[in-house]
Amino acid sequence: MKRRIIEIDQDKCNGCGACAAACHEGAIAMIGGKARLMRDDYCDGLGDCLPACPTGAITFTEREAAAYDEKAVLANKQKKMRERMKKEGMTLPCGCPGSQAKKIDRAEGSIPEVSHAESVNRLSQWPVQIKLVPVRAPYFDGARLLIAADCTAYAYAAFHERFIKGHITLSAAPSWTASIIPRS
Repeated sequence: MKRRIIEIDQDKCNGCGACAAACHEGAIAMIGGKARLMRDDYCDGLGDCLPACPTGAITFTEREAAAYDEKAVLANKQKKMRERMKKEGMTLPCGCPGSQAKKIDRAEGSIPEVSHAESVNRLSQWPVQIKLVPVRAPYFDGARLLIAADCTAYAYAAFHERFIKGHITLSAAPSWTASIIPRS
């Protein structure tokens, strides 16, 4: 199939790796100190890597290429996560629940109003940790967001009833986000 896909000029590539880090699909890898498009079917053709390249080595081209394969990309991401967890000594018998997006459907009116002495889980999606939430999850469409800055929210007894109800909830504890927010 002929489609738009990236092309990397090896003469212009300085090997910084910024494009590989910016490629959410894992289509780009650093090989021998240079960026390389590893698999056509991993490149979605959106070009998140283009603005990351400081030398302009990445451009779009239209050529015969395998169709973008989202299932293969997701399987590769899961494989890399398992490898990283193993390398870092992290083990979970059932895998990381935060890596599995889940929408929790509750019929309107099926959750009764409760007094402050009672509690009802109002969470409508999983995961909640910002760095694990898939940015294109369908539950974000038209959603009202609640971003809890740290763990203190969970200490407030009425947090579900007063704040989570009717919102897509994300949590961004500084200890969780330190690894994804670059320090200057």
